[in-house]
Amino acid sequence: MTGPVTLKLLPELEASLRKLTGVRAVRVVTGPDRNPIEIHVLAARDKAPKQVVRDVQSLAMAEFDLEIDHRIVSVVQLDGADELSTGSAAESATEPAPAANRITIAAIAVESAGAYVVVAVTLAAGESSATGTSKGPAGTASRARIVARATLEAVSQLVQIDPAELDQAQVVSIGNRDVAVTTVQLVTAHGEQVVSGSAVVRSDPADAIARAVLDELNRRIPA
Repeated sequence: MTGPVTLKLLPELEASLRKLTGVRAVRVVTGPDRNPIEIHVLAARDKAPKQVVRDVQSLAMAEFDLEIDHRIVSVVQLDGADELSTGSAAESATEPAPAANRITIAAIAVESAGAYVVVAVTLAAGESSATGTSKGPAGTASRARIVARATLEAVSQLVQIDPAELDQAQVVSIGNRDVAVTTVQLVTAHGEQVVSGSAVVRSDPADAIARAVLDELNRRIPA
């Protein structure tokens, strides 16, 4: 017996959504009934994420008579600097120095252990540092999640943040570039909130996944 099957069957909806102002890439995942169950949008920061979701809902209803639940729409917003980054060593060297309380990556170690992989991510903030670890299957598909979980663990040791749990982590292709995309679920005083981050892959996908996690969480650390 096989499990549930999910298929990407709506390229026409993807093509229309890509025409929305500020939208850079779209992936629509459907169930066997061809109804969308996930819509992933990469967009510029020109609009608030909620407005991007409303635009998606309006277009889907107007052109395809599809009623989209806002909970299945995931929006990741890219900075212009990331979109233009080529990841060369020279460019990395010219990046501005981080603020004293901003979390940065100190080291990432990946160790194979039979059918599993163990990832250790060391982060630094000012004079403090912390290492988070995570273990999981050695397959490529799961490695992004392992790196993201280790990064979250290290963040929680360094700073006080709302309770956080990894939602998704993956590397997607946009034109001729690969971009790491992560979503994290936070439990805040106002209820559950899903936040997202992204980072262009410069050389190592693991480094990009860790930077994507920090992309959103660094904005929540007081200056």
